[in-house]
Amino acid sequence: MYSKTSLMALCAAAAVKEVAAAHGHQHVHADKREVVWAATETIIHTDYVTVTVTGQEPTSTAVPSVASATMTTTKASRPHHSHSKPQSSASTTTAAASSSVVIEETSSSVAVPTVIPTTMVTAVKTTSSSVVSTTTTTTSVAQPTTTTPTTTSTTSSAAPTSTPVTSSGGKRGLAYNDASLVQEFLTLGGQASWAYNWGSYSGTLPQGVTYYPMLWSPAPDHSNGWDAAAKSAIANGADALLGFNEPDIASQANMSPQDAASAHIQWMNPYASQARISTPAISSSENANQGVDWLKQFFTACNGQCKFDFCAAHWYGPGGADGAELFLSHLKDVNTACDGKPVWVTEFAAESGSVDDFMSTIVSKLETSEYSFVEKYSYFMASVGDLFASSTSLTSYGKIYAGLS
Repeated sequence: MYSKTSLMALCAAAAVKEVAAAHGHQHVHADKREVVWAATETIIHTDYVTVTVTGQEPTSTAVPSVASATMTTTKASRPHHSHSKPQSSASTTTAAASSSVVIEETSSSVAVPTVIPTTMVTAVKTTSSSVVSTTTTTTSVAQPTTTTPTTTSTTSSAAPTSTPVTSSGGKRGLAYNDASLVQEFLTLGGQASWAYNWGSYSGTLPQGVTYYPMLWSPAPDHSNGWDAAAKSAIANGADALLGFNEPDIASQANMSPQDAASAHIQWMNPYASQARISTPAISSSENANQGVDWLKQFFTACNGQCKFDFCAAHWYGPGGADGAELFLSHLKDVNTACDGKPVWVTEFAAESGSVDDFMSTIVSKLETSEYSFVEKYSYFMASVGDLFASSTSLTSYGKIYAGLS
């Protein structure tokens, strides 16, 4: 027999068990809810709360504590660069367990596409009555997209840096190794409109001096990086590209006309629609298979496939008026071999006799209509011992070349 008190106690216990069972049933369904990443990057987070039922008072729900999380997104932008680097975007997310997420977005530019890990918040129910949140790290890989380079390019170190000194000089240019001497040449009052340094990167040239890159030879130590350098130079104002340096000389680029023709087609032809292209720069040797003779063989080997707009030539010989006549005669021979196309004299120098007389003659002659086919010329070279007597003064013939005497 049960007393009334016992019956009431049994009823109360049964009620408590039923409520507790209902609480446990609710968690079974709640476990099916997962964190969902939507396109809007909204995080749905489930907080589990343990409710204690005594049977003597109404059921109450504990207020969960709320933590905040911050998501920072970094956007990667493609550099306006030649190197045609792929473009991608990546995001970085750092978060802690939370039922409320605050997203702050900041933007920055990075030069190289990167893959940066993101952190996704998930909730994990433990076996105890308290619930903790953990973080799972996932990596979001952005697929890069590539673009075809146009006549403009990034990057970089080939772009000339402008300085206050400006230049004018028409045909006259400077062959240099030390860009500061180009600056000094103009500071002293010299006139020059362009420069080159037998390489692909200019260093720091003054404002108004156009830099023309040269592919010295197709050997890897010269051709690696050529495409990026050529595009950068074009983007910065170069309207011409220079070909191989004296391939007719064993101590220089040293190439047969056939090898030079194949390399020209590979390395120079692609830029024919973006800039004017030179032939390889020949020496003034009159030996067989050198100088103008080599140039003629080059044209034969090209078989009409080499794209070029002008011929590049060098000359070294005696000074004085007689040497000047030999020099000018050589230029006419190059012009004839080049089928009447323009000529650029990218190296020349008098090695004996009166350099002053030589310089006075050629500077005046090259500016006349008789030699209008000579588009550019540069004496060897902007350095101490040649055009410079010291780092801050010109030689006598350097002053003549500069147009100062």
